[in-house]
Amino acid sequence: MDKLQRYLEKIIDGSKKGKMAAVIRFILFLLSLVYSQLAKIRSVLYQNNILKKKEAEVPVISIGNITTGGTGKTPFTAFLAEALKSEYKTAIISRGYGAATDVEEPFLIKDDNQLYADAAEAGDELFMLARSNDQLIFIRSANRYQGTKLAEDRGAELILLDDGFQHYQLKRNLDIVLIDAEEPFSNNRVLPAGLLREPFAALKRADLFLLNRSENVDLSRVKELKKSLNTLSPSNKGIFRAETRLDNCVSVASQEKESLDFLKEKKVFAFSGIGSPEAFKKSIESAGAKLVSYRIFKDHYNYQKEDLLTLLDQYSDSQADLILTTEKDAVKLFEFAEMIGELPFYYLKISLVIENREKLLEIVKDGIKHGKAK
Repeated sequence: MDKLQRYLEKIIDGSKKGKMAAVIRFILFLLSLVYSQLAKIRSVLYQNNILKKKEAEVPVISIGNITTGGTGKTPFTAFLAEALKSEYKTAIISRGYGAATDVEEPFLIKDDNQLYADAAEAGDELFMLARSNDQLIFIRSANRYQGTKLAEDRGAELILLDDGFQHYQLKRNLDIVLIDAEEPFSNNRVLPAGLLREPFAALKRADLFLLNRSENVDLSRVKELKKSLNTLSPSNKGIFRAETRLDNCVSVASQEKESLDFLKEKKVFAFSGIGSPEAFKKSIESAGAKLVSYRIFKDHYNYQKEDLLTLLDQYSDSQADLILTTEKDAVKLFEFAEMIGELPFYYLKISLVIENREKLLEIVKDGIKHGKAK
């Protein structure tokens, strides 16, 4: 499956040449036309109230994107929840991507400081947030409206909807859309010929934009993106820049923290199962480490004992000084702590640095108090 996915990615980005690739690319293009029309029809049905929207009893903020892959929704959700929890009892509702265990939804992951689930039940990103943040409610629910009912029962005064931009069914006060400044729209085509989940016209629904990983592009590129987004969404309330910051390096087994200087000049064997593996590679290199081998898994990959054994063998063969992965991957490896033992097995912890963060929060708070759910 991983080989097929990488093959299709090369076809989509145009790096795969030849007659067969051209034929597949044309078929994907035809399928994308169908997908695009279906997305437009669905949007029109909700806009004209033919398909009914439901409304929560408390304000709802959606945090999403218009492309597949990673754009930094998880660290931004963490930032927003931390900034608002002193004023509102806040719940985070997610579909629970990466969950390996079926549960009866809506499923309570955490309430205040009490954790009720593991990574297999919660999903990697939701569990990662839940284990690191207290005084918040975390709920796994594919049906976001049903999730709001449970959140309200637990006393929630505000709901953050993880990956909710395409979830038309639930009304929200604000739609915040994150965009990767380096690779904003792939080849500008919708699935399956590109990475867009919806046609560009969908961006007019967005209230706020966050251009993440802006440290990887020139200021002129940021200005071009802002101009394009203002054209696509002329009534948006603001476009903000964000940079990904490396905080520290954490031991998977002991949870002991090391400063980033710990990685300098170290030979690293790395692996990840995330939506933006290239971004992780750049993070490792920016920390001054020497990447000697990098194993890429599909996004939200559920690691088994056999996978870990293979990775440990590859680490040994690479003659690297340590093994490094992402926090999102690490949360699914805690159960193998005994196997990892005293091995130098670490993950990188990251956060966002947001330009004009106070202005962004001012707009968000105004949307909570005065924004009409739509």
